[in-house]
Amino acid sequence: MAFGNTSTSKKMTISLLIILWTVSIFWIGWQSPSIIGGPFIAQEKQDNSAKFYPLDRFVISVPGDKFPHYLLLELALKSRSANVTSTLSEADPLVRNSLMKMFSRKHFDQLNDSNQLEGLQLEALALLSDVLKENKYEIELDEVLFTRMVIQ
Repeated sequence: MAFGNTSTSKKMTISLLIILWTVSIFWIGWQSPSIIGGPFIAQEKQDNSAKFYPLDRFVISVPGDKFPHYLLLELALKSRSANVTSTLSEADPLVRNSLMKMFSRKHFDQLNDSNQLEGLQLEALALLSDVLKENKYEIELDEVLFTRMVIQ
């Protein structure tokens, strides 16, 4: 015999089997994500949390009974859409123009009433949603938030 002793050949065979077993276990362990799939595969997390996008401040002339007034308005848009930042920067003139038209048609007394604040926010939300949809911008606005509103 080439190995000389049968006990030596048994030891070599057992050692070889242990080495092959270990290598195959490591290989299967390494390949398990592609073999088994499921929780081992890295998946992108979808961020569905709302984000807020502040707009530059507006100064709008508002008609009053005796003389015109001025409205300083700062607002932010709340959305869960993924492409809001790029869409809003592209549609900024359209958004600003729509809001300027809306507020310039309001009378001083309407804007000065604190009970009208939520109604104005809902009106601005409906207006912006419609304007963006009409101009083929695919984002959904959740809320329009007035962060500062000063009327003089």
